[in-house]
Amino acid sequence: MKKSIAVAVLLSTLAAVAAVAATPAAQDHKPVVFLPKNNMRIPVGDVRAKGIDEAAFNSVMDRIQEVYGPIIAQHGGHLVINRLWTDETVNASAEQQGGDWIINMYGGLARHPAVTKDGMMLVACHELGHHLGGFPLIGGGGWASNEGAADYFANLKCLRKTLGDTASANIDPTAKSACEAVYPAGVDRAQCESGAMAGMSVSVLLAELGGSPKPDFTTPDTSTVDSTNDEHPAAQCRLDTYFAASLCAKPVGDDVSRSAPNGGCTKAEGFKVGMRPRCWYAPAAGAESVDPTLASKVNGEAASKAVSNSLESLRSALSSNEL
Repeated sequence: MKKSIAVAVLLSTLAAVAAVAATPAAQDHKPVVFLPKNNMRIPVGDVRAKGIDEAAFNSVMDRIQEVYGPIIAQHGGHLVINRLWTDETVNASAEQQGGDWIINMYGGLARHPAVTKDGMMLVACHELGHHLGGFPLIGGGGWASNEGAADYFANLKCLRKTLGDTASANIDPTAKSACEAVYPAGVDRAQCESGAMAGMSVSVLLAELGGSPKPDFTTPDTSTVDSTNDEHPAAQCRLDTYFAASLCAKPVGDDVSRSAPNGGCTKAEGFKVGMRPRCWYAPAAGAESVDPTLASKVNGEAASKAVSNSLESLRSALSSNEL
């Protein structure tokens, strides 16, 4: 009797282990922010409030809602844009609460002198990128794409869907030449130029907060990480990411993946420009040509099979009185 009870308990324990192994990990709903935490505050009416006005702020959010509300619904979520115009916080954030996919957009950031309307659109796109930007994910799993992935998604996909078809004024000559080399003419070139300048807008703010030199299209970050950095890259590295994504000629409808660098430009596909910058991204050997989910899937199947075999062995032993 005692042996039977012990076996029953062991079987129950192994079954629970099998169930846990087969259940996806719980999502981490902790908010992620656009800028490293800072104490800068720009209230309404402040002398420093030289960014965009409330009408432009709301226009950006209207466009984001119009384009991405239906897209997020297709993913099973509900887009919530918290328009916090009177909040003086110089930041933005994203989070998920149940079925709500939330972006928190603060007026303090919009009022910063460096922020243009296109720059504010990029910030909103970055926050959407935490929800939709795909690989790489923070910590290799969970709900949110990491900071570099969100930056890359902003220019690679989101801005191309939300910006108009006319280039911004005062395009940097280096950005203009690079966009012309990739996109001979038309809307693609205009959006490349506008996306690059939107990236410059927010990168100037990033440099100010980080106490680093003003970033420039002619001074790319040449550092190389040994492992992918999930945190906020330096201002120049982030500008490089926005610029690279603008220069990636992948079709906007080519979706990103949560498990592989699909949807963006990779060397494995023969691209010479537009790849995720190595100042934050470290592709594993062969990772850009082989879907990394394959190995995890195989390992998961092997683990499940091992648990099943253990359960079957215990049942056989019980029926033959080996325990």
